[in-house]
Amino acid sequence: MYPTRYQLQELTAHVTAACERRREGFPEWNADVEAKLTLEAKSVLAEAGRQFAEVADDRQYWENLERTVLTAALPRYFQVAKEQHQHEKNKYGLWRGGDLLSRAAYAVIGLVSAGIVVRFGRSVWLDPLPIAFFIGGPLLPDLQIWFAKRRYAAKLRALVEDMRDEAAAREQYRPLSEGAPAPVDESVAAQGSRGKSEQTKARGDG
Repeated sequence: MYPTRYQLQELTAHVTAACERRREGFPEWNADVEAKLTLEAKSVLAEAGRQFAEVADDRQYWENLERTVLTAALPRYFQVAKEQHQHEKNKYGLWRGGDLLSRAAYAVIGLVSAGIVVRFGRSVWLDPLPIAFFIGGPLLPDLQIWFAKRRYAAKLRALVEDMRDEAAAREQYRPLSEGAPAPVDESVAAQGSRGKSEQTKARGDG
């Protein structure tokens, strides 16, 4: 078993993190962006491959790992990243994009609601709600953005976990040709053992 950083799930996390740093700098998502992020992923894999070569000489393992990241993990990352990019472009669907005017409007709504509660004498348990909305209303856009980013981070973590399961499945159903020990002919092995025994006995008699 190789170090964790050279396993599929950790390498997927490393690649997606590098792509995320680049993605944030693109104003639009298009085929050119995916091409540039693919080059970034290949660059990260190449650097990791050079480090892996210093640890182990298993070219087939690394080639399989790279192929899985590029053909399985990266397309899935593109799918969720494209959705997130669009959400960011649309400012997460916030009213007026969560600008200063919208924040002030939330506060005013809370203040008006407080006045209605006082005017009509609603239940006591309702009294704190308008005040809370008046205080927390301006922060509502930030809360919505926080929840949206949290959902996106959860999707990226789910991708890494799926790659962990993929790696386990590939190891379980690994073809015998990939690193499996060659079968031993028991009759030949037995003959070899008898031959060694006879040579040892002859040296002892001598």
